[in-house]
Formats: sequence, structure tokens, C-alpha cells
Amino acid sequence: MKILVTGGGSIEPIDNVRAVCNFSTGKTSAFLSDLFFLAGNEVTEILSERAIKPSKAKCITYKTFAELAAVLEEECKSQKYDAVIHAAAVSDYSPYCIVVDGKEYSVGSFSKVPAGTELSIKMKKNPKLIDSIKSWCGVKTKVVAFKLTSNATIGERQEAVSKIFSSHEDKTLVPDYVVSNDLSEISTFEHPCVIYSNTMKAVAQVKNLTELGNTLLELI
Repeated sequence: MKILVTGGGSIEPIDNVRAVCNFSTGKTSAFLSDLFFLAGNEVTEILSERAIKPSKAKCITYKTFAELAAVLEEECKSQKYDAVIHAAAVSDYSPYCIVVDGKEYSVGSFSKVPAGTELSIKMKKNPKLIDSIKSWCGVKTKVVAFKLTSNATIGERQEAVSKIFSSHEDKTLVPDYVVSNDLSEISTFEHPCVIYSNTMKAVAQVKNLTELGNTLLELI
């Protein structure tokens, strides 16, 4: 199979030395990319510059949400992937304006915002890339989304997954599967996940990333 994986977290600059980011390391995507490769698949990973890199797969890097969106669309449209594993921690918001001492400036106006000033940041909501992958790749491509929660109940996790599947009226454009995991349960040796199909059926429960990767290969 030809598999595309996304990983790491995007960085949204405020000025040349400050940015809004998340804590994603890219460990999960790098592990899965190598597992898929060693199983005999052709693997490309789109990952953030600071993310852990797979040792085997072809890599394409990005910094910002906009860069990730552009690269992901280009890869999906120009290549024929059998599956897309969208594990990147994508920024929900990007800064578009900073307010310094009551005056608005566009992002990038300062190489470094002066110290001692009052600073506010205005942010715009980014579109959900997972909503576009099927339209970019074609409905026959198997698409897997990830949903990370934090200290959520089972019901809250299921609700978060359901929102991903309900993002399109056209059900051929929603992901085939969503991997649900919660930050409170992840440790050095354990990474429990539940995999849901787009009918909200829990098709698999796994204890670690090896089990996750092997199960995904069976499903896609």
C-alpha cells in the first residue's frame, strides 16, 4: 500500500521569537510510519520541523497550519494514496492580529514585541483539514483521524469522535475511522486507544502503539 501519515504540531508565529504551539512531539506518527514501512508499505510522512522523525519513511516538513494545509492538499491531489493517517496536532486557531498598548498590528509587524507593553492576540479559527482529505484524495482512499482528549469521560470521548463523523452531510467524505485516545492514560509504555468506524462502532481497543499500527494495517 501507499500510505500518507501526518504528524507533529503546527507553530503559529506572533513575532520572530514568539509563537503559539502545542506539546505534540510527533512520536506516535513517527512510530506508525516506521511500522507501516517495515510491513512492506510505501510511506510518506508530513511532519513538523521539530517533530520526531521516522527512520525509514520519506519526510516532508512544515511549520505553520497554512504550510501543512498546502502540502497536504498537494500530496493528496498529486499522488494516489491508498490510505491517509492524519495524526498531526493541527492548530485550531492562528494569530492574525496583535494589540500592543491598545493599538492593532498585523502579525509580523514586529520582529520582537517590545517588553513591558500590554499585549493581546486576536486569533482566527482554522478549517478542519480532516474534512477535506477525502475530497482531495478521492472517496476510495481510507482515511483515519485521531482525536486526543484530556481527562475526558467515555461519553465525552465518544461525543468528540461523533463530531468528526458528523462534519459532512455527505458521508462519503467523512473519515473511515477515528482513533480516540486520552492524555491521562498515555505513558512511556502504554498508549491505549479505541478505534471507531464511521458508524460509531468501536471496532478495536488497543494497549500500545504497536497494536495500534498493526490494527490499522488490518483495517485499511
